[in-house]
Amino acid sequence: MSATNRAAHRAATEPILSANDFARLEIMLCEERGATRDRIRAKIDAATVVSGHAIAHDIATIGSILRYRIGDGPIQRRTLALPDASHPNGQFISLMTPVGMALLGNREGACLSVTLPDGGTIMLELLDVEFQPEAEVRRRSTWVPDDNGPSAA
Repeated sequence: MSATNRAAHRAATEPILSANDFARLEIMLCEERGATRDRIRAKIDAATVVSGHAIAHDIATIGSILRYRIGDGPIQRRTLALPDASHPNGQFISLMTPVGMALLGNREGACLSVTLPDGGTIMLELLDVEFQPEAEVRRRSTWVPDDNGPSAA
């Protein structure tokens, strides 16, 4: 593979983190141990960090609502959440799980091989970033109400 092709492949597969998500991971890195810490370190080391205003709308960030499939299983819809916010009610996927960490920073259409704690692997496909907090902030900050001023009343 040529140097140009290697760079293109790396750019296509390296995670993209918002500065806020990167900061959260750095804090978690100080708190976690073992395999979870290793997953966090690997994500931080591989990632490109961009501001929340610059991150593409189709990148999975903390707080995003995602549709994904594990192997040939059914499509799952979950919110990518911090450990304290993820309750075992089926609506959230914790960032501290191997699947949650794999989803973070990836783009719609990404197919990922995820290593599980028991050493096994699963295939994971990120089908859709249905909602992303950073994109919603951009949408709301550019929205202008249809208001013609005091005389409109």
